Amino acid sequence: MQFCSSADGGVPLSPTEPPIYVQRRCDVVAQIMNEMHQLPSVICLSAGTAHVAQYITPHNGLPLWESTASAAYLMRHEQHPVPANQVFAETTSFDTISNAFFTRTTMTDINTAWRKILVVTNEFHIHRSKAIFDWIFHVPSSGSSGTTTT
Repeated sequence: MQFCSSADGGVPLSPTEPPIYVQRRCDVVAQIMNEMHQLPSVICLSAGTAHVAQYITPHNGLPLWESTASAAYLMRHEQHPVPANQVFAETTSFDTISNAFFTRTTMTDINTAWRKILVVTNEFHIHRSKAIFDWIFHVPSSGSSGTTTT
């Protein structure tokens, strides 16, 4: 596995604190990273959702991306902090299909070393996420042989 992806988010509670159910997902990612001998990269996904108002930061009035709150949580993880140079944030998507699409087009199609991925999400979302990531990552692209999702 070259990278681990935490799919979808939820409106952050603060700039370093995603919702509790996303924190549990990040805890799993941090534990996986801790157990790996060669650290994969982590891509935290999701700018937000069209269904709920964005978290607006009080200091500058700009939206806080769901993925950046998850990235900050991982880098500050109490038991297994993930090194900052291993954490990436995808800040374009607003749903699961665009999570997969922008992960592929802005991350894995550019970094061709990322061919095997692990998508971490909650149990209530796993079947839908797997179907979407399999669909997006198995569409041929120019110069690509496809990526394996787990």
